[in-house]
Formats: sequence, structure tokens, C-alpha cells
Amino acid sequence: MSAIQVDGLPGQDEIHAFLTSVVDLDRSGPAAPLSSVADDLAALGTPPGTPVLIALPNGTPLLACFFAVLLTGGVPVLVPPSAGAARIEAIGRRFGAGALIAPRVDPQRYGAAARHRAGDGEAIIAPWPQRRRHAPGEVILMTSGTSGIFSGCLHGIGSLLRNAALHARAIGQRAGDTVLLNLPLHYSYGLVAQALAALVTGSRLVVCGPPFTPVAYAATLREQGVTLSSLTPALVVRLAGTVAWSRPLRVLTVGGDHLGPQHVGRVLAAHPGLELYLTYGLTEAGPRVSTLAAHLEPPHRHASVGLPLPGVTTALRPAPLGDGSRELLVRSDTVLRRRVPDDRPDPLVASRTIATGDLFEIDGDGYHYYRGRLSDSLVVNDEKVWLPSVRELAAAIPGVLRATTRVYRNDDEPRYDLDLYVDRPDPAQAAEIERTLRRLLLRAERPSRIVLHPISDAGWHK
Repeated sequence: MSAIQVDGLPGQDEIHAFLTSVVDLDRSGPAAPLSSVADDLAALGTPPGTPVLIALPNGTPLLACFFAVLLTGGVPVLVPPSAGAARIEAIGRRFGAGALIAPRVDPQRYGAAARHRAGDGEAIIAPWPQRRRHAPGEVILMTSGTSGIFSGCLHGIGSLLRNAALHARAIGQRAGDTVLLNLPLHYSYGLVAQALAALVTGSRLVVCGPPFTPVAYAATLREQGVTLSSLTPALVVRLAGTVAWSRPLRVLTVGGDHLGPQHVGRVLAAHPGLELYLTYGLTEAGPRVSTLAAHLEPPHRHASVGLPLPGVTTALRPAPLGDGSRELLVRSDTVLRRRVPDDRPDPLVASRTIATGDLFEIDGDGYHYYRGRLSDSLVVNDEKVWLPSVRELAAAIPGVLRATTRVYRNDDEPRYDLDLYVDRPDPAQAAEIERTLRRLLLRAERPSRIVLHPISDAGWHK
């Protein structure tokens, strides 16, 4: 197959060299070469600009499929590999995807005619009638919960690579680094700030998947000579008290949520010489926005996410809460082109400018402080859960007349219960509803409890 030229994307030979240098800790042998994967995908015959769902676990095969889809004119969409068939089909229909790639695919579960080879995985041609077309060289990044379960951001691969380069420069990443990628690649933080940053800098990339344990993490750092790692705040807190876990780490970046200043101080005190960077970003921004070099800052700034990256400008506007809080606006040439599907609210408020939905304060020196979010979302086990989408899915189940959520904290962790209103609650209906939601929701998105109520208790009728 002759690969197409994609604006901003390195050539096939350069990508092949990068992939062959990746250390995949979950594989015992070499992955299928990029050229072979591209030939397999070209044989599917999907038109240029067609979204292609990739439901593969972290590893070289996922990266090879991601780049092969781009090189054959498709639009890659990375989806959680843990998602069930019902969830994947719902995403495929909403996004108008033309094909699905997974480790193993049962065509009958999707109503497809046959399975096809796709590198180290398998593929089906989507049987659903919905089809959407974008431009070759575009990528759909799934939002992580703050904007909806079945929502994505359309980006150009060139802008994602530019954002990766900006982030890499901000944290001092260089060609001699060995980068550990153990965060999910289907989220923008893992894909852009780790995988694509390694591509643009020439860093050696070591990839592994879940589960995360402090002992295994520390062993991987030592055995692979890792010098740069990225973690979420929850994982950093889990590492607290683990002796010498940072060796031989030079750089640790933290993103995906807010790390409390008390934890920042503890990490720096326990690991002298470690470069600790706190980052802020969101998928809509492409994704990284700002960085704080915490090891170079006084303790009173450890609650900050730092200064915007070069070329990124920010502003604040009054939030509609009536309490004086203000929402952050971000202007950058790496923000999304548009939200997909088209029926989702568009965060673009001006040319190359997005409203983040995040509440911030900016001090006199330009340092940014995250204060919360406008939206109805919460973070459960590092996964952002968008409650309106959960309620929408539940309310669409036959027999459910209304769905509401109740958020609370359990051992200082956010949780929620789902209250469903039906005509006459009974155990059989409750069990069927629970089975349906289990198929549609990821583990972290599932409510702690599902409680059925008679609709008369709600004083509301559909």
C-alpha cells in the first residue's frame, strides 16, 4: 500500500522506526510491522475520512493501528478496551464509524458479515447505516467524562503533535529520556503528552497497561531505566510511603486532576532532586494548557497549575453561578476544530478560543489556580464521570420514566447513587435495568446504588 501524505505527520519510515523502538512490556514478541497493518486496513475499503474505532489495550499494536489508520486516510478513534459490545456499538453509531478494531471481534455480536485481520488484532466493517466523513489527517479524541460519554473532539494530527512538542519542552523532555507510558492511551493525556511527545522528541518509550501497583511501578522504573513518568494525582497518593520509588526517575509529571499542595510538598521532601511538574489541560485544548515546575517554586505556589505554554493565552469571564467565580477561556492553535457528534454543545466561543467550563483564579504573576468545574461531573478512580449522560442512558431504558443522581462522598471519595422512577418497581425490573447499565457504563461510571421508586413519589410524569 502507498501511504498518503498527512499534513504534519512524519512519514511512514519515521513512524516505523519509532514503533520498532517501543518497549512493550505486555508482549513477548514483535508486533506486526506498520506496513502490514496499513495494508490490512486499506483492504477494509473504508472511504477516506471515515472514523475507525480502535478498542485495543495499551501497547505497540494500538499505536501501530492509530498511525496506520491515519496513513490510509482514516480518522482514528481510540475507545476504552474495557467497553462492552453495547457501548462500542453506541459509540460507533453516534460517530458514524466505518470499522472497528479490537483484539478479538465476534462479528455476530455486531451483526457484521465477517471478521478481517488488522495487524495483531481483528476488524469488522461496521454494519450500522450511520456514516460520517471528516478529513484525512483528523483524529477524534474521546472526552474523558466532563463533556459526555458519547462525545469527542475533532483535532488535526498536526496540532496534536505541536501540543506534544510544547508540553515536552515545558517539562524538559529530551531524546535521551526513557518514558514510561502506563496511563490509558484512549485519553488525550496518555496519547499526546506521552506517546506523541516521545515521537517528536525521539525519547525511548516503554509501554505497559493496568493494573497499577506501587511495587510493580517501582520495579519497572528500575528495570527499564525510566527517567520520565506521568501519573494521575490518585496514583501519586498511592505511592506515598513507598521507599525510593522514584529511582532512577528524573522527571515526574502529574495531570488529569488536581494534586493537593500537601501532597506536592511530601513528594518533593521525600525525593530530593526529582523534577516535579504539575500540568493542566483538557481534551478540547489539544490537550495541554499550562505547567508548573513545582520543584522550582515556593510552597505557596504548589496549589497552582502554573503558567500557560508558549503560544497559549488565557482569560477569565464571569461564571453563571452568582458567586463571583470566573471561568477560564483558552486561546491556542491546538484547540479542537469542533465537537463531534454535531449535536453536542460546542466549546468554541471565538476563533481558536474555547470556554473550558473550569473555574480559575489567576494571580498577579500570571499563575493559574484551579477552583472547580461548572459542569455536573465527578472523578471516580481517576475516571471523569459525566452525570447528565448517565441519566440520559438510564432514562432511555424501557420502563424508566425519570432518572436523577445524588452525589456524596464516601471516605472522602466522590460517589453517586442513581434514582430511577418507574410505574411499579419490582426485583425483576431492577435486575434487568442493572444488567443494561452494566453493559453501557464503564466500571468507574457505574453508580454505587440503583434505587427504584414509583413515579408517584416524584410528582412528575413523562
